[in-house]
Amino acid sequence: MKVTINLKPFAISMASFAIAYSIVTEKIDQYITFAGEANAFGCFVLASTMGLMALVASFEKTTK
Repeated sequence: MKVTINLKPFAISMASFAIAYSIVTEKIDQYITFAGEANAFGCFVLASTMGLMALVASFEKTTK
């Protein structure tokens, strides 16, 4: 069993994790402002979940 990485979902995953990281380190506040901490936390959860789901989707089994 070989596992390959599909690059499109992997790139989406890395972008989502980069956004989640910038929310946690508050670097994204230079570009956008959140209405409150709950807003920032919600966006972090959404970005992290999207990153995790895209990471899982990027691995594929090849049958050869």
